[in-house]
Amino acid sequence: MKLYYSHYSPFSRKVRIVIEELALHANIDMNQIHPETHRNLIQLNPLADVPVLVLDDQRSLFDSSVICKYLNSLNPANQLYPNALADQIIQLQLEALADGMVASVDRIVYENEKIEIHRDQKLIEKSWKIIHASLAFLEEKYHENNQIPSLGNIATACILDYLGFNFRNGELDWKAQYPNLAAWFEIFKTRPSMKHTKYHSI
Repeated sequence: MKLYYSHYSPFSRKVRIVIEELALHANIDMNQIHPETHRNLIQLNPLADVPVLVLDDQRSLFDSSVICKYLNSLNPANQLYPNALADQIIQLQLEALADGMVASVDRIVYENEKIEIHRDQKLIEKSWKIIHASLAFLEEKYHENNQIPSLGNIATACILDYLGFNFRNGELDWKAQYPNLAAWFEIFKTRPSMKHTKYHSI
């Protein structure tokens, strides 16, 4: 199998962490690419985005959630999802929230790259509201003892680190505002899978 990914993408990072947690390195050829310049990406994924997992029979899987679900099926001894349906739904909701936050982060980054007069301030304000509402939701869900590498936890860690990577100049001090979440993240980020998949600029 081949994985096409970007060091900057939180969706790619989620898949890369899953590969480490499920000990699937030996089965997957890792290919770091630039999504906007890779000439054949649209042939692998009609959305022209990463991550993309190409199977041995040349089928392509895209969307990080789909890829993670498939990877989990390859190593059932290391379950990313709890057995009980109610617990699975919790993990899926956490993943959906984390994935949804990415769009708000990217909108703020994109708007701030514009000349100030051309920025959409209402969109920026709405995006900040979404981020803070999401962090407040997560603050109620997390405590530092919840260190199981479930998919919801992995996705949450990816978005928290993505916030730190994109707003490292003081725009957002989420660790001070959401202490339960910060305490949880300080432990979870020490996992080898987190250390080996840190974000890098494109």
